[in-house]
Amino acid sequence: MWHRNPTKGERAVIQNILKTIRGQAKSVADLERALAQIDIPRLEADAEKLEGDRRLALLDGTDKDVELVERKIEVANREVERAYAAKAELERRINQARNSEAEQTKVARYEAAKSQADAVAKALTKEYPEIARKFVTLIKALAEAQTAIEQANQSLPDGVPPLLDPEFAVRGKPGEPERTLKSEEVALWCYANASGIQALPQDQQLELNARFQGSDRGTVSSGSGGGYNSLVVRRRLVKRTYLPASQTERPDSIFTIAMPGLKVGDVPFWQALPYSDLRSVRGNLDKIASMRPAPGINQADVRIEYIDEIPSAEPAMAEAAE
Repeated sequence: MWHRNPTKGERAVIQNILKTIRGQAKSVADLERALAQIDIPRLEADAEKLEGDRRLALLDGTDKDVELVERKIEVANREVERAYAAKAELERRINQARNSEAEQTKVARYEAAKSQADAVAKALTKEYPEIARKFVTLIKALAEAQTAIEQANQSLPDGVPPLLDPEFAVRGKPGEPERTLKSEEVALWCYANASGIQALPQDQQLELNARFQGSDRGTVSSGSGGGYNSLVVRRRLVKRTYLPASQTERPDSIFTIAMPGLKVGDVPFWQALPYSDLRSVRGNLDKIASMRPAPGINQADVRIEYIDEIPSAEPAMAEAAE
């Protein structure tokens, strides 16, 4: 009994795979599905079984039987070779497709980043000068207000408090005295012989309440081994919840913020100051007003060199002329 050769269905699988290879470019998923359908071990096993059939035909069959088996072996071996060739080509194309998809991903990411960067650059060019000019206008107004406040505070009307720096009034945190949030009466177990009020922890408070119900006196074990008892008493106390006094906190002045020009060499809109006194602010405004943009070419950067521009062929031409 002869073994079978590859069925029409198996040949159809190989043909479909070949169509995938011959057709238009496919996705990695399509190529991987085609690769998964190639079953080389099975095709080789079928070819090996046919070799066994040929040996049997040589012994028991006719020449016609042998020729029939040999044709089947030829077809089976061809299918194995096709499978190997298809596998190699699919693996090559999968690697190529993966590289292509990775490149497409990088291109898409690059284009998205470029679009985002272009939009921000456009917004920066348009909006930053407007923001910086508004900031300088605010600085000038703040400096003028502080000047007026200094003058007014030097000679205050009767009965009025000094005026606050507007920046501190908006951004600063004035100091506050201690403030009670809540007061309530409580009964707590305390050590009887302690100086001052020394209340026991909360877990012991609950234990003592249970052990000494109806009494304001009790004992607790003391020492690591509980060798002696300490006297405790339940005291009526006032529990006060409060906020402690706080110090005045001044923010960093907006005068310390730098607002450079839009481009290198442009006059700054505002130069940061280490100090925010009005004299420094006014001097800084005057200094910036007198500044001019840097020239397109800084003469200090200009260099001179000499280059021999005579072509090397000219001397030879001159000699030939002589």
